Amino acid sequence: MTQPVRASETPENRVVPFPAGASETSRATPDAPLDVRSEQIRLLREHPSLIVFNLVNALLVFVVLWRIFPHQLLMGWYALFAIIIPARLILSHVSRQRGWPTATVARLGVAGSAATGAAWGLLAWPILTIPGLTYPVFIIFVLGGMTAGAVLLDAAYLPAFVAFVLPILAPASIAFAIRGDEASLAMGLMLVAFTIVQAVVGWRANRWIVDTLRLQAQRENLTADLYRTTAELTRREAILRIMANHDQLTGLFNRYYLLETLERELARASRLQVSVAVAILDIDHFKDYNDHFGHEAGDEVLRTTAAMLKDAVRSTDIVCRYGGEEFLIVFLDSAAVTAIPRVDQICQDIRQRVYLYRGSAMPSVTMSVGVAEFPQHGRSVDALIRAADRALYAAKKAGRDCIEVFS
Repeated sequence: MTQPVRASETPENRVVPFPAGASETSRATPDAPLDVRSEQIRLLREHPSLIVFNLVNALLVFVVLWRIFPHQLLMGWYALFAIIIPARLILSHVSRQRGWPTATVARLGVAGSAATGAAWGLLAWPILTIPGLTYPVFIIFVLGGMTAGAVLLDAAYLPAFVAFVLPILAPASIAFAIRGDEASLAMGLMLVAFTIVQAVVGWRANRWIVDTLRLQAQRENLTADLYRTTAELTRREAILRIMANHDQLTGLFNRYYLLETLERELARASRLQVSVAVAILDIDHFKDYNDHFGHEAGDEVLRTTAAMLKDAVRSTDIVCRYGGEEFLIVFLDSAAVTAIPRVDQICQDIRQRVYLYRGSAMPSVTMSVGVAEFPQHGRSVDALIRAADRALYAAKKAGRDCIEVFS
């Protein structure tokens, strides 16, 4: 007893599957393009060890001022650095380990820079209270070095740079102005000029870093776009190859592919002096079948028949949909006498097949077949197919559901 074949009613099974689109290949795309602000924050915390220099320089100031400045105030001032710098290092490490959001890291970076700058800004008090200019000039030298270093450490993110430099230089400039003597006022004006220069240098350094990051982001965007475009072009090229060589309904090779390939195979067979058999198979009374059961049912019969033909032949043979309800099989390196038993078995299998479509049984179909052989019945593609077609006409004239060989 034959097993019925249930006709699939899903639209996906009615067409040849095409290569996946861009959405299905997104996992193969390059990494997402960088975010400029995130890169700024990454550069801001890229060398946390440089923050330690604040402790070193603060210790130097501590030692120099120890003899002339109140010890308790000096120790309290250095204790601020002993608290702020380790806290910044710990937060930088934790933010890396836990992957904190960019906005949070940015706020912490600005707050850390501001706290460190404010601690340095407290040196305005020694400038204001220590007589003479020797020690104030030393302090200004240290503060100038710290702000110059900020160009390297904090200029990647401008808010952090401003938060560090402004609390350092502004109090010192005000302290010199309060001292009031001519030399102090000159030092204050020089410090203001230095502050302006530092601001310009920091701003230019920041612009250079941001522009570089934007160029890098644009390059990565272009690379990603190029990758996606190349992948899409490759996919479309594959689709075009499928469409050019395959029948969309059945998935078999189409007539164009057959004519192109058969010409090469006949040339090869001629060189090797071997035979090639061609069989044209036509579903009997297929128009009546369509009229009675509908074109969707007829399409299902075509798809199922195509699958049976493909499974029944060797991988080296060629099966194509020749047109309408006609199929053509090329039996390579086979004579007609060898091909006929195989074609006969195919016809028997198709004759025994029962279909179910939308819950209703449909009758089986039969096939008429015409067979021709190269080079006996034709030495060219056209001649060989014409001979097989005439044999097919003879099979239909003989009552259908039979096989005829060209003679």
